[in-house]
Amino acid sequence: MLTGGVLRRISRIASAAFLWFLLVQALGFSQNDAPAAHRSGPERPNILLISIDSLRADHLHCYGYDRPTSPTIDGLATEGTLFQTCVAPTSWTLPSHLTMLTGLPPEEHGVFWDRAAIGPQAVFLAEVLKDSGYATAGFASGPYLGGSFGFTQGFDVYDESVIKGSWESHRGSTSPTTIGLVQTWLEAWSEGGKQKPFFLFVHMWDVHYDYAPPSPYNTLFDPHYSGTITADNYALGDHVHPDMDARDLEHVIALYDGEIRYTDRHLGQLLDSLKGLEVFEQTITVVTSDHGDEFFEHGQKGHRNALYDESLLVPLIFRYPARVAAGRVIGPQVRLMDLPVTLLSLAGVEIPENFGTPRPKVQYAERDLAVWMRPGGSAAKSWNELYAFSELERLQASIRTHRYKLIQNLLLPDQVELYDLVQDPGERKNLVEENPDLAAHLEQQLQSWRVNFESSGDLALQHQLSENQIRRLKFLGYLE
Repeated sequence: MLTGGVLRRISRIASAAFLWFLLVQALGFSQNDAPAAHRSGPERPNILLISIDSLRADHLHCYGYDRPTSPTIDGLATEGTLFQTCVAPTSWTLPSHLTMLTGLPPEEHGVFWDRAAIGPQAVFLAEVLKDSGYATAGFASGPYLGGSFGFTQGFDVYDESVIKGSWESHRGSTSPTTIGLVQTWLEAWSEGGKQKPFFLFVHMWDVHYDYAPPSPYNTLFDPHYSGTITADNYALGDHVHPDMDARDLEHVIALYDGEIRYTDRHLGQLLDSLKGLEVFEQTITVVTSDHGDEFFEHGQKGHRNALYDESLLVPLIFRYPARVAAGRVIGPQVRLMDLPVTLLSLAGVEIPENFGTPRPKVQYAERDLAVWMRPGGSAAKSWNELYAFSELERLQASIRTHRYKLIQNLLLPDQVELYDLVQDPGERKNLVEENPDLAAHLEQQLQSWRVNFESSGDLALQHQLSENQIRRLKFLGYLE
């Protein structure tokens, strides 16, 4: 595997042309050896999966937000299909991304804590695509996406140089470097004759706290602020707190929105590269996230605190003109765990029996969402409602229907919250006492889900954090 460290060493001693040559050779692209039928481009579509860390769906303009935070993403939504309600399986990065890339819910992959990694018996999306003839590359820019957690499985190249290069990356800007690495890989792929279709997984980190976008994005959405509050040292600092002045909190949120717009700009540069290589129309492009962030809606900031919608609702947008309708908005609830099988379906890749949840399928297992996106088809395709299940470190668990959500404290099972999401989208009024029968029904469904998946096997391994990883995670406020 060609690592980010090797790439950096090569770049210091070689010209750009020589770097391309080495990359072409290392990735197995040889234009001279390629059959003529393949030199014009791959038959199967390319796949670009973008995960923007900590991105709340309701802070994107295409999801109804009043600020123009996301012109590039809005364009993808206009030219593709947007899922209005996509639920993440948890409210923090590591287990959520494992679900995104395997289709396994946390209850099944078993990675609940920082000191766990997924084992090699889990089947990753990248492995299925590689076995189907894809060139696979991943680019990670946040500490929980490090290869030591198991994310390298199936990738020809897994570049984590952005993580290793700056353990304080949450205070700086990582998008330019991350997108630059992806563009270099794409240039090598193109120079090699575009023999294989590609699967690119790109993790973008800048929206994650600290919220410190560079100029002009630091003032873009709050140009008249005259206070002193910043979002530096966001996790551990006490300057951002529940009782802070409302005007200062508005500024913090404006900084978060500035990070979104800054990231959106660099995503646009990546899409421009695909257009320049004349492969954008042949590429399934997906934008999503692992979780959102809280701004004291329920008394806390950041994430990995709770299972309310501000932490769990993430964007999910597909663009691929050949098989995805343009301008379509899908209202029914879907889950992040549905993403991997949907990508395989759109790409025309057979889904192996050992991929995703166990066979025979249990109720509410992952679903292929492609049926809702077909051009010329009906977006009203009906099936049994997709319940969404989430959990947080075996401390809390939730079940969400299109209308109701139940959250249960797993240590104190009598502590249950029930919300009507239509009448009370902010999840303020607990209806357990008013509707005990509904609460009991949802609690039974939640328990059945957890029993089904936890009994299917634990794929997690003990993970020994390095000193650098411990330092990074302490700096982020995740470890004490």
